[in-house]
Amino acid sequence: MAMTIIGALFPVFGLILTGYVCGRYDILGDRAFEVLNRFVIAITLPILTFRSIAHMDPRSLAVPVMILAVTAGALTTYALGFAVERRFGRPTGEANIAALCACFSNTGFIGLPVAMLAFGRDSAAPVAVTMLIYSAIVFTVGLIMSEVSLAQAHGTTTGVKLAARSVIRSPLILLALAGVAWSVLGLPLSGPADMLLATLAQATAPCALTAIGIFIALPRRNAAPGPIGRVVTLKLIGQPLITAGFLLLLPPIPPLWAKVAILMAAMPCGASSFVLAGKAGRWAMELSAWAVTLTTSLASLTLIGVLWSLG
Repeated sequence: MAMTIIGALFPVFGLILTGYVCGRYDILGDRAFEVLNRFVIAITLPILTFRSIAHMDPRSLAVPVMILAVTAGALTTYALGFAVERRFGRPTGEANIAALCACFSNTGFIGLPVAMLAFGRDSAAPVAVTMLIYSAIVFTVGLIMSEVSLAQAHGTTTGVKLAARSVIRSPLILLALAGVAWSVLGLPLSGPADMLLATLAQATAPCALTAIGIFIALPRRNAAPGPIGRVVTLKLIGQPLITAGFLLLLPPIPPLWAKVAILMAAMPCGASSFVLAGKAGRWAMELSAWAVTLTTSLASLTLIGVLWSLG
């Protein structure tokens, strides 16, 4: 099992290292990570979200306890992370990124292969549901808070209007809603069009992780160890425990679905948090880059313990 987890984590390190080499030797130019970030948040991530939801069996959405437990676990972790960083004096935008790093799991690039190898092909459905929740709900909360923090300088009323306008026009939210409609209506999605969408969607993780590597290679100030340590602890220990607590309090669900919910909560921080961190400034990007790198490194140990506890 240890080799299985390490094998799933290896591509993440490989892509971050690739980006680091590109940044260290200026292979792609000094604005490469900004271009990659924009490409991910404007095109590939929304398409990935749409395609994941559109291909989902609507019956998978009929497990309300699973959806409630995963959502409550993630948003409770987010609230804790946000409150702690605000208590330590971080601005709203920076606290939002710290909180998002603490609760946004890498479900697709790492979670899916680990779950499939640990629990078999039957785990694909609950993993798909968690991917939907993290992409369409958790990331949306982070996006809304990001827009609100940017609009605060314009005053409360104007700021709320600007934030609402930005959120409504967000490609991620629009395509997430389109994906839900596509799935519920049972519309077909296949052939060359689906191949194009799949190709773009598959570029999300490589581009985001490469951008992290490029950013790490750029000249910068040292990362603050306190916030990074708090984020890493919340992500790898706090979130799975909180999610397990909600599953104990709520009505029972099939054991496999409960195990997948906890396992996905224990996954390392997803690179999408870094994509959004660009709006909050260098401190937030520094925090997010190291959160992704360190949680991915430590997950090779913590996931073994989580899988052992899940039997």
